[in-house]
Amino acid sequence: MATTTNYGWTTPDDTALVKDGAAAIRTLGTSVDTTTKNLNPETTLGDISFRSSTSNVNTRLGIGGTGTVLTVASGVPTWSTPAAATPTTAAAIVDTNQNTTSTSYTDLATAGPAVTLTTGTKVLVIIGAAIVPQTQNCEAFMSYAISGATTSAANDTRAISFYRNVSGIVYGAYSKATTVTVTAGSNTFTAKYKVGSAGNADILYRYMFAMDLGS
Repeated sequence: MATTTNYGWTTPDDTALVKDGAAAIRTLGTSVDTTTKNLNPETTLGDISFRSSTSNVNTRLGIGGTGTVLTVASGVPTWSTPAAATPTTAAAIVDTNQNTTSTSYTDLATAGPAVTLTTGTKVLVIIGAAIVPQTQNCEAFMSYAISGATTSAANDTRAISFYRNVSGIVYGAYSKATTVTVTAGSNTFTAKYKVGSAGNADILYRYMFAMDLGS
């Protein structure tokens, strides 16, 4: 007897004399019905199917539970409960009141604050301090450098600053949040300080917070 190319359904040969056409149709219909069911094994709302190791047979995967996600285990689709996503964070504070006259970013006598954490390629960094320029027409800055997997010097783009005008009025921003792109790995963020021109500034209540944002 002849068979179809893909599913092997039995059909009469071209030269065969079909004595019982109804029986031949039923045989072919049964084959079609069985194959169709094998390709569509779903039985319940939300079911999905995937190709099994048996040719022309699909496997039913029942709907997953609330909050589960579709993943792969041992080479086949499966439902799984995702792990809780807890961001990696680090924070540090240095309360010491210290002075700087440096016009380039540097450490104070008590360095920091500094934090180290393992990150992806993006990190949220928040810095803050009370900065009081001690001379008129002087601006003072707090920024941070990055070391470890990433090397990046402190710069004004990431800085907070306070300015004392010729009338002795001080104004500025106590904190700043920046998102930086880094090389994934262990990264250390270290606060650095400077004044913008000849003069000096007291810096106290320094803090830093960093949060890994992944990649």
